[in-house]
Amino acid sequence: MPLLLLLVLAVVQVALADSALTYRYPKYDVLMAFGDSITQFGFYPANSGYLTHLAQHFHRRMDVVNRGFSGYNTADARRIADLVLPQTQQKAPGTNPGLRRRLLPGSRPHRPTELATTGASGKLWPQGRGNTFPTQEGKLQLCILFFGANDARLEGERHHLPVEQYGDNLRYLASLLRDPDSAHYSPDTRILIVTPPAVGDRMIERTTAPGAQAPIRNNVTGTYAGMAMAVARELGIPHVDLYSAINDAAKTAAAQDTHGTLEGYDRYLVDGLHLSSGGNKLLYDLIIKTIAANWPEMAP
Repeated sequence: MPLLLLLVLAVVQVALADSALTYRYPKYDVLMAFGDSITQFGFYPANSGYLTHLAQHFHRRMDVVNRGFSGYNTADARRIADLVLPQTQQKAPGTNPGLRRRLLPGSRPHRPTELATTGASGKLWPQGRGNTFPTQEGKLQLCILFFGANDARLEGERHHLPVEQYGDNLRYLASLLRDPDSAHYSPDTRILIVTPPAVGDRMIERTTAPGAQAPIRNNVTGTYAGMAMAVARELGIPHVDLYSAINDAAKTAAAQDTHGTLEGYDRYLVDGLHLSSGGNKLLYDLIIKTIAANWPEMAP
């Protein structure tokens, strides 16, 4: 009986020791998209999500990470940003790493590394452009901030935020990566702001109950798109004007299809707001052009 007890204790001890170990696999650098449902659907295969295109474009160079949250506006994004963005240094004023520790007790600060990696041959592969080998700690190379579709809902709607508050929230999200006092300070991380997309008013009206007010309108969303671009210029951050791009493309599509009743927006939107295959491809093309123009060193 004592021998059996010793065996049981030994097995329990080994199990506890194994549970304390964390397997750390090599990681590529990261492109993260932080946004609402349009980003959440960014890997949706039926509509060829824009993140699917980006993942293909940067394969063997960067991992594309989807941090899209359906129904979220920028106020919601502020509340969860500490759980989304990598922590680069210990607690600093104005941050709340305690929430991260409670929900993700195994998380550790993100510390970028410049160490070379060892290939299968045993030789050291230098870091830099063209290196396709993952490192032990991947760096956040690009963070796409893509909010506004919910903020721009009409006043009285559940997710509505005043446009000034929307702008302040975008500034705050960007500051988490730029402020040296932030626990997420990452001066080498590139930031890209994407405006909310245009809205197909007639498509929205088709899904609105008779006699009810449409929850979102294209001209109102345009105000939020303008604010997103104003914040980007103010902070010196590149931006993608998806709002104007969809409006212009829809106008061209409508001119080619004189029998259409949805003003060409059905080429780029599935329901008047979320992107179709055409809309996702348009956004992907705009992101790649913006990256090439501002950060040519990121070209795979």
